[in-house]
This record gives sequence, structure tokens and C-alpha cells, in this order.
Amino acid sequence: MNKDQAYHQIALACLKTLRETTAGEADDRISGLYDAIDEAFQSQLGLLAEELELYRQRLQQIRELDPKQHSLADAQAIATPNNTAH
Repeated sequence: MNKDQAYHQIALACLKTLRETTAGEADDRISGLYDAIDEAFQSQLGLLAEELELYRQRLQQIRELDPKQHSLADAQAIATPNNTAH
């Protein structure tokens, strides 16, 4: 996931909240907006945590390679993300 995608998702959550919130008290709208930002941010943080775990696992696999049996190309193949879901 890149920064633009993360900001886009958070902005969409904010716009959705503003559209769905009635024109009641300003404090309620602001609170709802803050809640939407927090929820979207937590969602993006969770996605980043998943990516971090995947990279940690790849580094562990590279660390466990036996240099007598594996080449730099083997390590590069492990390190290269081929299907990032975010």
C-alpha cells in the first residue's frame, strides 16, 4: 500500500461520514468525523501491520538460507513481493 492509497481511504471515510451525518449540532458532526478518521486510520494501520509481518517473515526466511546451497538470487526471490494485497 502506498501513502496515496491510505490517504484516499481515510478521505473517503470522512466524506461518507459528512454526507451521512445530519446537519445537527456541530459538536456531534465533529465527533462523528473524528470517529471516522480514527476508524479509517486504525484500518490502514492494521494493513500496514500485516505488510510488516509479511516482510518480517521474508527476512527470517532469508536469514535461514544456507549460503552453501542458496544464491543471492534465491534471497532476492524471497524478498520480492509478488502479490501484495494492499
